[in-house]
Amino acid sequence: MGAAISNANLITRISEAENVTTVIGVMYDSCLAIGGDKFSYHPEIMFEGIASARSKVFALGYSSDWMKLYIGGRHRLVDPIPDLIMRAGRPMTWQEALDHIKLDAAGIAHIEEGRRHGLIDGLGFPLWGPKGNNAYVAIGFRDNNVSLAPDAIRAEHMLLTAGHQKIQELTSSGTASANLSDREREVLTWVSKGKSNNDVAAILNISPDTVATYTRRIYTKLGSNDRIGATIKALRLGLIRL
Repeated sequence: MGAAISNANLITRISEAENVTTVIGVMYDSCLAIGGDKFSYHPEIMFEGIASARSKVFALGYSSDWMKLYIGGRHRLVDPIPDLIMRAGRPMTWQEALDHIKLDAAGIAHIEEGRRHGLIDGLGFPLWGPKGNNAYVAIGFRDNNVSLAPDAIRAEHMLLTAGHQKIQELTSSGTASANLSDREREVLTWVSKGKSNNDVAAILNISPDTVATYTRRIYTKLGSNDRIGATIKALRLGLIRL
């Protein structure tokens, strides 16, 4: 009964969310509620899969050293697990996914590096959305102890799917295309890489207030009201590359 009430509360928070950042936060809370301590959301680039150079990963709970390798070091481009689980079409552990493939040298190196950072096993979830806007979620556990009952995994899959559907709702509003200026694309690219307004101002040699003005204009054009939502929509429309 307690778990059901907890899930109902999380679903309500997803339903009432006004921006993508809030939805990601609720999905992370659901990860914590089942004993996880690491969460990542990987929107799929249509026809390119999860491991695309144009994709973006939104992660919480992972070490900064690992995220530098995964994002900056391009480990995400050779991570075999997300696409394996997307093709399987059902939640499974990382180890179960790896049992279905013979890894190449790059895949082996990636898995070994992950293990050196304490990432041995976890759960992966395929999430389906309208118009092929799919995503993958990974959840890591303390001590790599994945011991959830099948019913708990199914319940988590349903909750994550609700979150993904809400993200699609929030990022599909507004125009199906947007005309961003070169400067707006520059600003959004740096914002999407996690830079603050002050960082972007220094990089582009403009004032923070000017960055804020560009950001508001970008949000209006994209029909978004937060950084994550704007990033997802801009990537989907091919307006920026990360």
